[in-house]
Amino acid sequence: MKELITEEQANWIILGLSIAIALGGLGFGFFWSASLTSLERKAHWARALIVSVVGLAVWGFWNIYNSIENYYGLDSLKALGINFLISISLGVLFFALFALVPRWVSRSKAGSPGR
Repeated sequence: MKELITEEQANWIILGLSIAIALGGLGFGFFWSASLTSLERKAHWARALIVSVVGLAVWGFWNIYNSIENYYGLDSLKALGINFLISISLGVLFFALFALVPRWVSRSKAGSPGR
């Protein structure tokens, strides 16, 4: 039975997806920032940059995921557990960044004296 896609094709798909997410985040930041105030623009750019970093993290996680699966085997519960913990940790990290960084940026701009 022939595979639907090869490992190399899957790597290219994930690379393309991660680049598209990164460029999409920057494009979103560029096109929507013109209609915002200065304070809102900084928080908006913080979110756009975090989304771009998520795109790069997809590629990094894909490589880590594959190396763990190659080492322990595709049907290993240990590999499944490790990858699950890594993905949950990344999700919590990026959720926290997406929620907190724009607040920090807005607060630092609003709290600066003389502006």
